[in-house]
Amino acid sequence: MSKGTTWYVVADGGKARILAGDADNLRTLQHFDASGHGDTDEDASAGTSQLKAPKSDPHDQSKSHFAKQVAARLNEAVRTGKVDEIVLAAPAHMLHDIREALDKAASAKLGKSLSKDLTNTPEHDLAAHFA
Repeated sequence: MSKGTTWYVVADGGKARILAGDADNLRTLQHFDASGHGDTDEDASAGTSQLKAPKSDPHDQSKSHFAKQVAARLNEAVRTGKVDEIVLAAPAHMLHDIREALDKAASAKLGKSLSKDLTNTPEHDLAAHFA
């Protein structure tokens, strides 16, 4: 039986990359950020108005919203059979928020998790972190 597709997801509070391939030869499939740049469908204008007093830190709200966007992509990929395993690397808070937003099926596909910000790490240097 052949091994299924593994997605390597690196994210922080404002940007994310989804990579695939074997751990020694990863290539970026998707790159997107919280402001709506990249190949994302989300509306970047849904922020809190500066005229209102926010109930919590808008920066934290934005990060939490972005974590949900990342998780939604992963949930959809699992639901449509595009991915068999998910390897996730993100700073601790983001890692927690993404994991909390994964549905049951996607959570079951979650393999290794790294509490580390690798979003600016070049593709060819990522293998050492996922080994």
